[in-house]
Amino acid sequence: MRRINQSFAKKQQGFSLVELMIAGVLGLLLLGGVIQLFLGSNQNYTMQDELAAMQEDGRFALMFLGDQIEMAGWTDPSSTQVVSAVDFLNSSDGANDSVALSYVRAINGTDNRDCNGDVVGSGIVTNQFSVNANNELVCTGITTGGDPQPLISGVESFQVLYGVETERVCPDGAVDRYMTRDEVNAAGLTGQILSVRIGLLLASDGEILQQDLAENFQVLDQPLDYNDKTLRRLFMETVFMPNSAFNVLVNSDAAVKCMSGF
Repeated sequence: MRRINQSFAKKQQGFSLVELMIAGVLGLLLLGGVIQLFLGSNQNYTMQDELAAMQEDGRFALMFLGDQIEMAGWTDPSSTQVVSAVDFLNSSDGANDSVALSYVRAINGTDNRDCNGDVVGSGIVTNQFSVNANNELVCTGITTGGDPQPLISGVESFQVLYGVETERVCPDGAVDRYMTRDEVNAAGLTGQILSVRIGLLLASDGEILQQDLAENFQVLDQPLDYNDKTLRRLFMETVFMPNSAFNVLVNSDAAVKCMSGF
């Protein structure tokens, strides 16, 4: 009976201190691996979410601006008013450019509303696009003077170039040069605009990369260098202005004869 009790007692002995320490270390290693996997997955999710948000914002901004640029210079058939596609008095060059686009709408209280939603009594709608102090691309109805309406956020650079037909005597309807607002204005070519090229550099909301990343961006005429943990994406588009081109080539027969040497 005594031998049986001694054998049972030996079987009930616990783990030694060394065994407990080894088990604890192994547990910590496994836990550290799980935490590292979780942090990596979380960072990857954050990066993908920021990328998706920037892609969505960039595409929306290009689509909205593209529609406004294509409409610029248009006159509703019910009106006899004519406007320049680009309002150079309310456009500017700078660290962030601004561009004001004009068109004439029917005075019916519905179509003649600017991007602030305000009715423009004259029918001449001018919307200005710029970047505010919060790095938001905003639209402002110049005529009514409404509060700027944010379109997208996270804008680090907004640049605009104008495709100009520089030939005054015999215009062929083709862009000869892309110029800044100040260059177009100084050359007296404000009525010779055929297209607009826009560039948008968007940044993530905060630093989300694991380490600093050195990047160089050429946002149209503006070179930008960075070395940080912020994620950035560049969006650019060139939009033809059919209404402005029509005004440049107002007499197509004369233009053809001119180019033919007659």
